[in-house]
Order: sequence, then C-alpha cells, then structure tokens
Amino acid sequence: MKQGFQHSLNQWYSTGSGRAVLAQEKVLVESAIQNLFGYFIVQLGVPSSEHLIASSRIKYKLLIDPILEHESTEAHKDPHCHLIRADLDYLPIGKEKADVVLLPHTLEVAADPYYLLRQVDSMLVPEGHVIITGFNPYGCFIMRHRWFKRDRVFEQAKLETSQRIKEWLQVLGYDVQIQNYSSVTCFVRRPSVGVLITLVEWFERVLSGLGLQFGNVYCLVAKKRVDSPTLVGSKWHMPSWMAIPSRGVVSATRANSESVRDNSKR
Repeated sequence: MKQGFQHSLNQWYSTGSGRAVLAQEKVLVESAIQNLFGYFIVQLGVPSSEHLIASSRIKYKLLIDPILEHESTEAHKDPHCHLIRADLDYLPIGKEKADVVLLPHTLEVAADPYYLLRQVDSMLVPEGHVIITGFNPYGCFIMRHRWFKRDRVFEQAKLETSQRIKEWLQVLGYDVQIQNYSSVTCFVRRPSVGVLITLVEWFERVLSGLGLQFGNVYCLVAKKRVDSPTLVGSKWHMPSWMAIPSRGVVSATRANSESVRDNSKR
C-alpha cells in the first residue's frame, strides 16, 4: 500500500483546492449512500480529517485505516462509529459481514487494486453494495495539477478510469447501478470568472453531454449479484421414474427373483 500518497492526500485536502474537491466528492457520496441500508457500513481508508459516511442511515460505522493521523471529531461524537487501525491489504473483517463498503480513493493507494476488490467482495453480504470514488484522470483540474503543476499528490497516485473499475466489478459479478461525476470545472478556486475560463468550462459541459466525462471525481455504486439456479423449460415435470409407486418396485423385484429361481431349477 502507498502510504506516502495517503499522507500527501490528507495534507492536500486541508488546502483551499483540496477542500473544494473534497466538497464535490462529499456531495457524490452522500447522494450514493442515502438510500442504502443494513447493519454495518465500512469505510476503507480515511483520506481526510472527516469521514464520508457520517450521513449514512446505517447505525454501525467502521473506519479502517493504516495510519489514522487525523481522527475526525464527527467519529468521536458518534458512539456507533469505531476507528480501526489495520493494513488495507489484510482486512480484519469476516466473510459476508458488511452491508455497504466505501472506498474513497482506496484503489489508488492499493498495491494490488484487484486483490483489494476481491477482499471487499468476500466481506460483503449477498446483494450488498460497494461505493468507489476516485480522481478522473481526464478531469481538467486533475490534469492541470498532475501534468502542468507537477503536484506531488497526483504523481504518487495510481489513477484509473471509471470504465476500468467497472470492468473489474463486472468480472467479480457486480451490477453497476450509479456512475456520477463531480461538476465540470478546471479552476475550483478562482477570484473572478474570466471569458477564457467560462469558454473552457462550457466546452467541457458540451463534451460531457456527448459521453466524454471531465469531472474531477467519479463515484460508482455497484451491487453484489447473487445468481440462483432456475428451472429450465416452459413447464417442469417430475421425472417418470419418481412417480413409480413403491409396490411396483417391490413387485418388479419379486418378479425378477422368481424368474431367477425358475431358471436355477431348470
């Protein structure tokens, strides 16, 4: 796990630009979890000083992080919210115990993202939900900080597109129910709105309408699919041999034994 990226992300979220991006992400997560229910919700990774599952209606909340340097005051106020320090590569959650699992930029710090998804799949109950947030590599603001400003935060991150994450989830047998992006903007902090900035953001919105997404953060919600066997055919019938009465079996056995005796006498 890339703890350097997580530590840098904690610091970046305390800056003005980071707080603006975090506010966009919180809107996406709150919208995703408002209609999800169960007994336990787990957040893997705490990239900011506040946890993102505070608004969840699920009673018991678990925050799992290998560092937990910034412990949220919201977590301490909630008696049903528990902080757990653990390595994300070796999660201390049993099989089929969690109803909802949130991964806020967690796949971007994992040494093996697909292995982490398999662990999440193991801990989720049947028809449970996983929520994944990540930085869009093609987001205008992300590209500015990653390629032009050479921001150390994004140089350490292993950014994946939402389409790649969807492919991983489909291989594991998940149905992606929601795919949302944050607002399209290149400059989350700007003292004034210039003509060039307005033109760039208008062009981005046009491309987003065509299916090319340029939001800074994406949010995926997927449901664990449970396949049940179904009977094939227009009408199901009991096999004919199951309908044979027991006395028929006995009489057939007696007939066979009697024929064997007659043959032996001869």
